[in-house]
Amino acid sequence: MNSARQHLPRSVLDTNQLPKRQRAPLWRDSATSVWDVERITDDGFYAYVDAFHAGDLMFGTVKSSGQATERARARIASDSLDYYMLQFYVRGQRSATARGNEVLAQNGDLLVVDMTQQLQTRSTEYQSFDLVLPRRLFDPLLGDPDAFGGALFASQQPLVALLRSHLLALYKAGPDMTQDQAIAMQGPTLALAAAALNGAVTEEKAQPVRTAAWLAVRRHLEDRLSDPELSAERVARHFGFSRATLYRIMEPVHGFSAYVRLRRLYRSRDDLADHAQRHRSIADIAAGWGFHNAAAFSAFFSKVFGLPPRDYRQMAFGQGLGSTHSASELDWSRWLSAMR
Repeated sequence: MNSARQHLPRSVLDTNQLPKRQRAPLWRDSATSVWDVERITDDGFYAYVDAFHAGDLMFGTVKSSGQATERARARIASDSLDYYMLQFYVRGQRSATARGNEVLAQNGDLLVVDMTQQLQTRSTEYQSFDLVLPRRLFDPLLGDPDAFGGALFASQQPLVALLRSHLLALYKAGPDMTQDQAIAMQGPTLALAAAALNGAVTEEKAQPVRTAAWLAVRRHLEDRLSDPELSAERVARHFGFSRATLYRIMEPVHGFSAYVRLRRLYRSRDDLADHAQRHRSIADIAAGWGFHNAAAFSAFFSKVFGLPPRDYRQMAFGQGLGSTHSASELDWSRWLSAMR
């Protein structure tokens, strides 16, 4: 098999699978590749790590009990690690001190860890989503590469919110992502991360940033297509940018309304071919996806798929039209419409 088509390597650590007495020692041993764990604040300690190795980048999530960690000068000199770790704290909080400045990351804030700089941290029980970027790739994109160690970026900043949504989308896609897909996303991910830290999008990086933004927006929309309250205003507000920005991001797919309407049509087609929903009428299925005018739905369906919804359903179930097609022979169509 072509290695580029293989799924990303994945590593999962769950200390809850171990006897309690072994959990903290294992975590200390595991963490020493990066941190010195100075103190664990919970007798019932646990840690869960789910990480994907995506070519030159890594991303994943960490859930853990409270602890204190340090990256001291001696460790920096001995391990020579040379990358940035961008951490979004979505649950709990972590205080971090670098160069005499203390910050508190919580509620989706972004904490930047520069592995070449000293850092002390203390956390409550927390969950973070982390993105690891090698310095050799990230430094050329930053205005002042040495200025970000221990820096905090508030969750509500538009570019920070966009990067967080992008990272969550990457993590959600991780189990199904292939090596070649990861390579394709590397440039947009680096560009979006640099934009978040630099505080602006240069014209040179505008298209990669829009590409990364579109991945996050598309997954957000796909998860909410059944919501009758879905709107451009709500989506823009969720990501922290203007409707005009959302419209620019969605220009390649003919805009917000056209994209949502078409994706809902594809979802209705999936339901029409679903044996488990055979008891539902075509009108009921259409209405469930926001198509309340039967004639308009039939015309739109026929225009996109080449036959009316009733005929499509009969074909999917191997009925009528003199068809010999079975449901399994139409699986390819449902698979294509389900591709994300």
